[in-house]
Amino acid sequence: MAFNNSALVSLLSNSGFTMWLYRTTDTRATAIAAGYFSPAAARLETGDIIIALTSDAVSLLPVRAGDVVAAGLVLDTAAAPFRAQIRAAQRFLARQAASGVVMTVVLAPLAAGILVGGTVQAQAAIAGPVTQVAFSISDAAGATVRGPTLAAVSAGTASASFAAPAAGTGYRLRVQATGEPGVAATSPAFTVTLPYGLLLQSGGGLLLESGDRVLV
Repeated sequence: MAFNNSALVSLLSNSGFTMWLYRTTDTRATAIAAGYFSPAAARLETGDIIIALTSDAVSLLPVRAGDVVAAGLVLDTAAAPFRAQIRAAQRFLARQAASGVVMTVVLAPLAAGILVGGTVQAQAAIAGPVTQVAFSISDAAGATVRGPTLAAVSAGTASASFAAPAAGTGYRLRVQATGEPGVAATSPAFTVTLPYGLLLQSGGGLLLESGDRVLV
């Protein structure tokens, strides 16, 4: 049904405020719809209260401006009662204290003059909770030619021995903590040379150790 102007009755009026009574067979949803009270806009003032007796509820409806009526307060209803659902979410906060652990490996300088058939002595100083390291030798192309050889850390040091690789340049010695790939060190490039030969004199010529004559 439409708004019934004669059903809107003033109950109390004072200092510009009016309390109204409105009876209708319309539902509350219809009564609070936009434009329902438009025919009474000239009678209603902002702040007025309408006691609305609708077919399904008794409500207090405040007038916001002109004919705009707010949803208000339901005092009684024939519909299902209002239900408030409360949801709770549990929050967990975990804090973990951490401290830095220093782990380093430093290679000792290699001995000069590494010869074919000789030995490469590898030694490293280790700081931190490192119990084992791996030594290896790679060639100029980065391919591993010796090792890896595992060595236990004792009193902050570890060592290993390798048979010298074939004669060549660009070899590098590497040490790495097992289980910690980032804790590692690589030596500068080194060279493996052929052993020096002695020249022997025979008459007016020079001979190699193998007996071959040296031509100059």
